[in-house]
Amino acid sequence: MRVAISSTGTELSAEVSPMFGRCPYFILADTETLEARAIPNPAISASGGAGVQSSQMIVRQGVEAVIGVNVGPNALQVFMAAGIPVYQAEEGTVQQAIEALQAGQLAALGAPTVDKDFGKPGGASARGLGRGMGMGGGRGSGA
Repeated sequence: MRVAISSTGTELSAEVSPMFGRCPYFILADTETLEARAIPNPAISASGGAGVQSSQMIVRQGVEAVIGVNVGPNALQVFMAAGIPVYQAEEGTVQQAIEALQAGQLAALGAPTVDKDFGKPGGASARGLGRGMGMGGGRGSGA
């Protein structure tokens, strides 16, 4: 079976990425031969629609299944429309995720695991750490 796995790196030994639409790479692998290749995720820095963009690109690769730790509603919807099952992996390597799929240990997702903006840059967690202590010196703030 040809699968796509969200990955932090380019090898089977890389960790499965906790993000799907904004993961650095996707590993396309054959579950029987473990022949694999990595493709960079062109949507990693998208200002919006990363889940849709990355999942549409994966569908075009002709995969039969997808593995990820977290998958948002937009990406999941693209895969469901294409008839491609999405399986939820635990943290670990890409190879461990493939082995878990082969062993029937991964659950197929019927609902997203995160909100649509999970991992989007500029969210609350991306705010500066200055805490207003001397940043700008109060000049020109106007308020």
